[in-house]
Amino acid sequence: MKNLRHVMMSGLIGGVLLTSCQQQTPYPVFFLSEGSAEGTTAKFIVNYNGHTYDKMPIINHTHLDSYHSFMDMSAGSYGVVFTLKPEMRSRLAAATTNKQGLLLLPVVNGLAFQPVRIDRPITDGKLVIWSGLNGYDLKQLARNIRPEDPEREKKRFIDKNPRPLPKLDNKVKKPQHKDHTGRTIGELYASGI
Repeated sequence: MKNLRHVMMSGLIGGVLLTSCQQQTPYPVFFLSEGSAEGTTAKFIVNYNGHTYDKMPIINHTHLDSYHSFMDMSAGSYGVVFTLKPEMRSRLAAATTNKQGLLLLPVVNGLAFQPVRIDRPITDGKLVIWSGLNGYDLKQLARNIRPEDPEREKKRFIDKNPRPLPKLDNKVKKPQHKDHTGRTIGELYASGI
């Protein structure tokens, strides 16, 4: 009996270690909807550039089926069109029906990008980040979200992130609210979402 428990525990620990080594760290993508701070505690909202967003995303990277990138020549960076999984399209349509006139804030790996105004319900299952991504972002996205044209995307990949990381104060353990571009949302790092 003692040997059986030892074998079972060894198998369980080995399985956990093997699973954790095989898992890829996701490159988080969130879409936060503008909300109201009235009657809401700070734990549930994110303030960014004078607007309040619900901390719980309406869509995240687990809901995305594929993506394709495009070059924004005016900004010298890439934009991305995400296509949602079919089962998530009705969720996006319902959420955007109720949020018409408000902003939708894209966040990739803790960096906020240009918000878009929801002018109509999004029924086609597509969400767009218009610019600001680099080849490193595209490479990291491809690890967890299927590129629609893998050969074209591979030509845009770069191995190192040219975007400087936010500097941390030695006394403070969480990232600053904004990096030098003003785009980091530090609250997302600590929120666990």
